[in-house]
Amino acid sequence: MLVFSRSFCDLLVSFVYNSRSSYAAATSFLASLRSGFGLRRQVIVTLGRCFVATLQPAADAFVCPVCGDDPEYIVIDGQALGFRIKDGLEITRPALHLPSMNLSIDNYAVIRMPSIRAAIRKVLRTGDTLTKTDADALLKLNQAPTAVFPRGRTAAAAENWRLQRDAATLFFRFHSWTSVDDLGGARAAPSGGVDGAQWGRAAPPDASTAATDMHGEAPPVGGLGSAPDATPVSLPWYERRGTCRPRFDTFKAEGTEWATVRPFLLALLGDPVVNLFAGHPREPLMQLVEGLKKADDGEWLKHAAAANAVGFVANFFARVGPLLKKERPLRFAVGSLLQFAVEVDHMVDRDFAAAAKNAADGGQVETAAFCKRWLNVSSPAEYQKFAAEHPVFKGKDLDSPYSSFEFFGFLKRVRPAIYTPRVRRKRTAEDQPPRGRRGRGAQAVREDAGDRCSKAFPKHSELTAGVFNIVCPHVVTMGFRVMFQAESVADALSVVLERFPKLPKVVFYDVACKMDRNGMQRVRTILSHHGVRFCLDRAHAKGHTCSCVYFPDESLAVTNGVSTQAAEVQHSVSVKFRGHLAYMTPTSFMAHRIFQLSMMNLTASFKIHHPDAKAENEGTRLNSYYFNYRNAKCLRPACACPARALDASAAPRPGDDGGGDPAEADQDAESGELERRDEEGARSNDEDAPAATDVDVGSGQIEGCDSGLGEATVPVAGILSFTGSDGEGEGATGVGGPGVTQAA
Repeated sequence: MLVFSRSFCDLLVSFVYNSRSSYAAATSFLASLRSGFGLRRQVIVTLGRCFVATLQPAADAFVCPVCGDDPEYIVIDGQALGFRIKDGLEITRPALHLPSMNLSIDNYAVIRMPSIRAAIRKVLRTGDTLTKTDADALLKLNQAPTAVFPRGRTAAAAENWRLQRDAATLFFRFHSWTSVDDLGGARAAPSGGVDGAQWGRAAPPDASTAATDMHGEAPPVGGLGSAPDATPVSLPWYERRGTCRPRFDTFKAEGTEWATVRPFLLALLGDPVVNLFAGHPREPLMQLVEGLKKADDGEWLKHAAAANAVGFVANFFARVGPLLKKERPLRFAVGSLLQFAVEVDHMVDRDFAAAAKNAADGGQVETAAFCKRWLNVSSPAEYQKFAAEHPVFKGKDLDSPYSSFEFFGFLKRVRPAIYTPRVRRKRTAEDQPPRGRRGRGAQAVREDAGDRCSKAFPKHSELTAGVFNIVCPHVVTMGFRVMFQAESVADALSVVLERFPKLPKVVFYDVACKMDRNGMQRVRTILSHHGVRFCLDRAHAKGHTCSCVYFPDESLAVTNGVSTQAAEVQHSVSVKFRGHLAYMTPTSFMAHRIFQLSMMNLTASFKIHHPDAKAENEGTRLNSYYFNYRNAKCLRPACACPARALDASAAPRPGDDGGGDPAEADQDAESGELERRDEEGARSNDEDAPAATDVDVGSGQIEGCDSGLGEATVPVAGILSFTGSDGEGEGATGVGGPGVTQAA
């Protein structure tokens, strides 16, 4: 029998984490330290897996010390970090089926005809020759101001007639209409792809380069929501010839006005305007609208500050304001269109409630019942009461990470999970990967006819799809869920609803446009009640062609100063463990993933309180920091417990490595301040233990995790718990030298 000291186990797992490597690399490193090191790699692997399986994570390590347990901003994303799928694997994830209400997205656009919106997007984004279909669609828009009022039609038809007239007034104030047959000449395309001026400041019409703007710089971040087309265009927008070419009589091509006009036109006329002003007070916006529609040319200026809610709207008023003061028809049209954008959210809420009621009358009561019961701020107690009554959830063990394959630390379930059956779309010739190139995996489904964004999810034939992470802007991971199928926006929406009593103010996601539309069709009432806004993260926004509504730089009133790439920062560390985790058993994968995230979170928390600390903190005594600060601080901002008052006194002193005396920390740990691991968790963690009993190690054997490693109670590195089999903790949790004792 081999007995390993606590310091040796600490050394092993610390080396694997800090070096971002594996047990095989740790074995080679340990062998290089001692010439007589005779342990085989299989023994080290078994030891590491058994040791990590006995560790118990502290829940408060998964809570950001700044955001607390009720964050206003979260960043969510999936990562290809999987394990080998085993036959007979049982997954406990009960969920409620919430079908789509099939709301027509066209009803929530200023221009309801998709063909007109597509033609407008083409005119504003590119200088390509218009097709006959595009010209016919724009002809209808050009004829709208002179169209006869639809007498005897519905109120909705009359409203659509008015909106189309105002849209035509706005669009053709900046573009010239000639004739339906004047499609533009076949001018040679400049080399180099898209001109930088397409998204930023306009370059002169005779510019010779297409890869840079007129100052020779790369395409800037900003104009049109920083969203270049998915495929390069042949001509920049300002070189359009023929009908609907830009008018440079008021604003010159090299002026900055076009960098504000085009995003404004694209957002209001090219796409639906749902959630354009989500999360912002309605009254100041309506005062601005009324001021624009009045005869007094200066009344709207008193309320112009309300436009700061959305970046491209504020920029439009700042640059085009003098023109609005001069031209009353243009000012009235802008006011009318903004009024629709402000009121459309109430229209969507009304239509969703009506659709849910009609579905309930027809026998599909799930959507109406779910939105009614879980509308307000929920709690774990409320969910436990529901789970005890509902037949799908009754008797299911959802708290164990080894049956549900998810772990969220502090974030307990407050609502039931929801799902939508996945529809396997028909594979076309365009979906076939090029010969000799590996396929990119599953494609995200289209949420509706107006959904133009796409995303490919990588997959492996023998491994799970990956993990789905929820991260705060300070790069503290709140939890993760293993994905057994390709990433889905419906699953992402379910995780947010399940874990947050009060939904976050802003959710950053790399396909936030799809997630918003999925939520609109299924749980619109809840999202609207909590004022949730979905935004793309800055790293992925550049590849989207959806509305500017979803771009973070166009909503700086709510996104300014927020690190939207926090999930990518976390991924940059986690990806180093991909090979290490890939071929573990499901139980070992969960134990190691939880341990890795605990260490990452503690490091991130240490950096928050020590801004001057080095980028990497491998040599820092994080256990002292943990005991002196995290255990003394209440992480619930609204709590009135005595521990809340200890926050200021327990905070580490500037320049302290970890803050505090390690000896005092060890006394606190040994006195039993931390909770003991329950027997049920111990049984689930021992799933990997039998594999260790068959390993032959020279003259002895490892008789199992309980014999050599013991039971979890005392923290390792300040986060995870463990003691020897005799029930006494070994004290200091730092990394010690190799220590292996062989017993007969």
